[in-house]
Amino acid sequence: MAEVRPGGNGTSGSESVGLEDLERLADLSETLVGFLDPGALAQRTATLLHRILGLPLVSVAVRDGMSHYAMRGVHGARTDRFRQVQLSTGEGMGGRVVIERRPIEVENYTTDPRITNHFADVVSAEGLGGMVAVPVEYGDELVGILYGGLRSIGSIGDRSKVLLEEAAFNLAPMMVASIRAATAIRRHVDAERQRIASSLHDDVGQLLFSISVAAQCLRDGGNESQSAIAERIERQAQEATQRMRQAFKVTEPGRPNESATVALQSEIDDLAGRSGLLAHFVVRGAIRPMPQRVEAALVSIARQAFFNIEQHARASMVVATLDFRDTEVSLVIQDDGHGLPEEFELLVIPSGDRHWGLASMLRGAQRLGGDLEVQPGEDGGTTVRITMPVGENR
Repeated sequence: MAEVRPGGNGTSGSESVGLEDLERLADLSETLVGFLDPGALAQRTATLLHRILGLPLVSVAVRDGMSHYAMRGVHGARTDRFRQVQLSTGEGMGGRVVIERRPIEVENYTTDPRITNHFADVVSAEGLGGMVAVPVEYGDELVGILYGGLRSIGSIGDRSKVLLEEAAFNLAPMMVASIRAATAIRRHVDAERQRIASSLHDDVGQLLFSISVAAQCLRDGGNESQSAIAERIERQAQEATQRMRQAFKVTEPGRPNESATVALQSEIDDLAGRSGLLAHFVVRGAIRPMPQRVEAALVSIARQAFFNIEQHARASMVVATLDFRDTEVSLVIQDDGHGLPEEFELLVIPSGDRHWGLASMLRGAQRLGGDLEVQPGEDGGTTVRITMPVGENR
């Protein structure tokens, strides 16, 4: 494959797109089929395009609402600020693409007069110079923007531009499908949350209030024995009301603020306490902070894995190992249960009523550019391995 030469002023014929490049793009498209979460699709796209293009930074912005675009997939960024970019029409290079609906390239982002300064500080913090932004269009819809960037002044080269345009064309129908699926799912989830909250409030809440009032009447007008019973009923009703309020919180998305190590230790302690399993938690490597979204995903996936073990594995022991490395973190969960069923296959969208929990775990890992493997253990049981990118340890 031809080499990309950052900082150059143009390209030579040796940088033209070859058959190998097109084959790798075809493989990328096949890999991305089936992603229903726009964030997962964007992150996986950025990761795979980074391998194909060899550029220092590749990112994907996805339409969020009618005219806003959020950076959902990033590979090669040095700062979290770049991952948090959200743009509207006319803002920055992406905003210019929204207006002109064509690829735009600059050799020096921060000095190009066509680009507004909305994100100049973010780009400067990344040390970016030459950049290109390519629209992802499906029919009349602009559903996303692909970016490629150099940490030097100059052109990214014709080969990279052509491949980004080809990738945008292939990605467009999948991105439209993922956005529409996510919108439909979010509406259903929100509606179900509201239904549960409304049901709790209207049915359970009124019932508890009636119990409490009756208990107060019994206590005020009855004998000493009846008064003691009434006090107990009233106390239980108050406790039930408090639990109902906690249930309201469960219907909201969780935002854990604990570090991953503390949260995972708590989860495995809870597993041991309620199930009687021998459960151990091991940490390898130098513990360091991770992006909150990675911590939240690891804890959520681990919680689902522990639930699966408790409900289905018939295991007696569980070992969870959190391994910190320079650019990624992995969590390996091993049990000594009866193992996986014959012809087991991990799917993003399973059929029937089996393995939906595993599918949810897989999507949670892929959403942040990670991966999940579920395999038979070497000595029996099952091994679940979650790997998540966390950037270089600087």
